[in-house]
Amino acid sequence: MSPQLSEDAQKELELTKDGVKLVSVTFGINLYTNCSFYDSRREVLTTFDLFRERIVPATFNYYATETMKVHKPVTKRALAMLATWLAPDAPRKNYVALELKSSRTPQDAPELKYETWADEGDPSRANIVSLALPASVAEERPKEIVAFVRRLADVFPFRCGLAGLTFECSRYNKKASETHAWRMSMRHRGIDIVRIPYDAKAVGTDGIRGVNWLTLLDSNLVKELGGTKALRGKLSADIDLIACEHGIIVQAGAAPTAGDVNRGETLPLYREVYAVLAPWIEIAAKRSMAFQLVDEFVERTEAWYRRLGT
Repeated sequence: MSPQLSEDAQKELELTKDGVKLVSVTFGINLYTNCSFYDSRREVLTTFDLFRERIVPATFNYYATETMKVHKPVTKRALAMLATWLAPDAPRKNYVALELKSSRTPQDAPELKYETWADEGDPSRANIVSLALPASVAEERPKEIVAFVRRLADVFPFRCGLAGLTFECSRYNKKASETHAWRMSMRHRGIDIVRIPYDAKAVGTDGIRGVNWLTLLDSNLVKELGGTKALRGKLSADIDLIACEHGIIVQAGAAPTAGDVNRGETLPLYREVYAVLAPWIEIAAKRSMAFQLVDEFVERTEAWYRRLGT
């Protein structure tokens, strides 16, 4: 598969069953932090503002919180919900969890999304800001999307993060959607799978969930790796290190690519970054909740985390 996903190729990667899109391919941006959202109110809300600058807010048509069993149509109240929760005088919630998405039906996997997940009562879990844009955005305008991710990274106090081609799964049929996404990602290893809230446990305070086209590492992680100069020495010249306010962005190539092991497209630049970060990824692999698969779900979950190392 070429780096540029054609419309037909994208349809082959996605899954539609009984008229519901269970798996969609997006450009995902997933940022993980150990900061309370109440201690970083302005930063969290700024990520929402930056995202809204890129899209028309009216394109969100469904929303859900952690207490809702089904998505409901977006309202003005829903669009203002995050700001209301994080207002300085607002009572603290146990969870700051909101998903705003664009999809044909409430059951469809999102094609466009802004989501937060923060378990304020469990500091052992990472808090997450998760964005999804059309997959074509970064492929057609990679420099522009790198600049956008850097703006987010300059604002949000991330510990680690990933940005690149990503599978979004429908919450309404997890076994079918996660099984398909797992199979496709094991073949096309440059495509991530986002699983909120399970990723919060996997990342925790000391794990890294994986590698993508853009991999974000905070200043403390860079120090653990020996510093920027030492990291530069471990990676080829085709991998860029982009400084940002809270750390660095590791860019593996000029544009995101899916790869295809069946065609010998093994993503050597992604693998270089994986090799450096493998110990931290292994922490997340061992701690992650398993994919909901037909069988061998624990073993296959760990194999997915290690897919760029095999």
